[in-house]
Amino acid sequence: MKTEEIFFIVRIEVRTEHGHIDETLKEMEKTSRFFITNTPKVKVLTSEILSTKTRNLKNRDHGA
Repeated sequence: MKTEEIFFIVRIEVRTEHGHIDETLKEMEKTSRFFITNTPKVKVLTSEILSTKTRNLKNRDHGA
């Protein structure tokens, strides 16, 4: 069996009562859970969530 590294990109839209995105990220990193489980042919060795601050992209002018 060979070892591979796979990256999943996930976009999560949240409604928050926090005043700043930093506070939202801290709360989610502290209390949220994300699970990827083994399959019959794949054994998950490790996983982690890599979080980043992103502003509301829907309101950006993309030159369209």
